[in-house]
Amino acid sequence: MSNTVIYTLMESLISKKYYATKEEATDKLGVYFAFDMIDAEQVTELALLAEGVYAPPVELTPEPENPETPTV
Repeated sequence: MSNTVIYTLMESLISKKYYATKEEATDKLGVYFAFDMIDAEQVTELALLAEGVYAPPVELTPEPENPETPTV
């Protein structure tokens, strides 16, 4: 397979969260890179994609509506 096919396939799999974890996805990227099936730039782009897709959700702490100010 060409670099473009592997890149496109991995981009799709990562975007759809095919892998259970980010580590599993990046391990697969490492294998493709080790066998010279994708280049360093493509690994970097896909690793950044995986970082964003598999990032834990950010929990927002709600602010109190009317915080009571102590009276002096």
